[in-house]
Amino acid sequence: MTSLKRILLIDHQPHLAAVVGSALQATGQYLIRQENHCRRALHTALHFQPDLILLDAGPEHLELDEIAQQIHANAALQNVPVVCLTTLAPNGQIGSVGFFGGYSFVANSFQLDDMVNCIAEMLSDDLALGASA
Repeated sequence: MTSLKRILLIDHQPHLAAVVGSALQATGQYLIRQENHCRRALHTALHFQPDLILLDAGPEHLELDEIAQQIHANAALQNVPVVCLTTLAPNGQIGSVGFFGGYSFVANSFQLDDMVNCIAEMLSDDLALGASA
């Protein structure tokens, strides 16, 4: 039996975390943990030991860049990929995938199914890299 991949959702908006978490959990491949308080994000990440961190990256939340830096400065978490999320549109879309400031991001108008597939691909690439190391 394959173990579930651990994904930590760090988002001050429980609604966005719940929608994204539900979409990921519905695949049966992930164990999801949500943290809605930025000040507890590093502690939660250290305790949960995720394979991937999804971080709300809204422009009004400058402390989230600080959280990402703290995560990557920690030896136990420095190799954990951080994917930054932006807003959730009312029609269930999230946005384009890319890189910004050294982090992967998902921005406006992206279907949840596409995001789930993107995360699955990222984690399968991570598995392949770990197996070859």
